[in-house]
Amino acid sequence: MRELIFKNLIKPTSQKRDISVEEVINRDGLLSTTKKRSMYFIRGSHQIKSKEGLEAWIEGRKNDKVLTKKFFHILRRYSAKDMEDKLICKMRGSFCVISGDAAYNIVFVHAIKITKHKLEQVK
Repeated sequence: MRELIFKNLIKPTSQKRDISVEEVINRDGLLSTTKKRSMYFIRGSHQIKSKEGLEAWIEGRKNDKVLTKKFFHILRRYSAKDMEDKLICKMRGSFCVISGDAAYNIVFVHAIKITKHKLEQVK
């Protein structure tokens, strides 16, 4: 049996988009759950008046240490007592988008969590 849950959370007044997908697979006495989540935030915007102004804005983004710092983390945990295997991976970064006469700095966070249980251990 396979179950898929999809969520797309957007608020018109917010500068955040949250997309979540959860997949549950029950096969041969093993229950596997995969959760994927992507979040995007508008960190800053700039009205483009000239090519030079756009280039100066991009250079300013490159010098911002908070926005240019990348983050990647992997955690794996196995519990023999619970017969559970868990893998968590998170990634954070940023990129720029140009739409019409506006430039946006977007910060993203992606996370994936994979959990496997023996079926008789799940309550």
